[in-house]
Amino acid sequence: MFPFLKSKQHSGYIGLEVRPDGLALAILRAEQSQPSQTVEYRYEACSAAERESVLQKIVSELGLSGMACRAAIPVDQYKTYPIDRPEVEDAELADAARWRVKDMLDFDLADAVTDVYEFPSDALRGRMPQLNVVVCRRAIIESMVQLVSNAGLDLQSIDVADLCLRNIAVQQSTSEDSPSALLYLRRGAGNMIFVKNGELYLARHFDFSLEALIDPAQQESVVQYLALEIQRSFDYFESQLGQIPPKELTLFGPDASTPLANMLGGSITAKVSPLVLPNMPQDVSNELINSLVAVGAVYRQGDS
Repeated sequence: MFPFLKSKQHSGYIGLEVRPDGLALAILRAEQSQPSQTVEYRYEACSAAERESVLQKIVSELGLSGMACRAAIPVDQYKTYPIDRPEVEDAELADAARWRVKDMLDFDLADAVTDVYEFPSDALRGRMPQLNVVVCRRAIIESMVQLVSNAGLDLQSIDVADLCLRNIAVQQSTSEDSPSALLYLRRGAGNMIFVKNGELYLARHFDFSLEALIDPAQQESVVQYLALEIQRSFDYFESQLGQIPPKELTLFGPDASTPLANMLGGSITAKVSPLVLPNMPQDVSNELINSLVAVGAVYRQGDS
């Protein structure tokens, strides 16, 4: 999405999620770009006014200047609209799709940046070919471009969080034809995605309260709420998209002090297993939880 691709050589790659409450980074240095690659990560809480100075400080401290940056937009700063695929040449597809969503927006189209990605053809269930249109306010993109540039990084692309999490889920698939499901929970937000053959089939966003989960008086109702959201997602994947649901749900977050996988185990049809990232700590810290979208951004492959 939103490519800014350049041909120059880089000393490494940085995944960067610019969130309202802080900056999350994942770092893959050039000398580590091997099958056994190790990704460093860092999360810094900060206000919007502090972002530039905080990012510049991190870049200086960690020696990241000149690295290629794969930025990510958090889920609350964009919307995705499925539409019937316009019958135009591929080169005109993005422009045609942009005008199709004009009346769906609550702001002027001139203030929007849009891009598209394909809807899986085997999930149409007899419907017309479809396309996913991603819309973000232009001011958000412009501020991100300026932030990255002022930090001395080389902006390569801007993705959305759903596609970054897709990059994580792809690594959990046992085979190309096997779907995988990922549930990602961090303070205030829950994300659930389904992926098959490298394609994103379904992405859902919902509220999640860590405080309520660890409150004994509210814990049972929170677990029931999560179980209901999960089961609805599995049912939709099967009934509306015509897919065989995965037998396993990969869970990431909250931290190990809350055994949520065990709590959910008897409430949903799928087995719940923790997410295991290659060459990343087995003990999941809050910092790693906050950095997962950035890690997914740095795992980006090619121009797609």
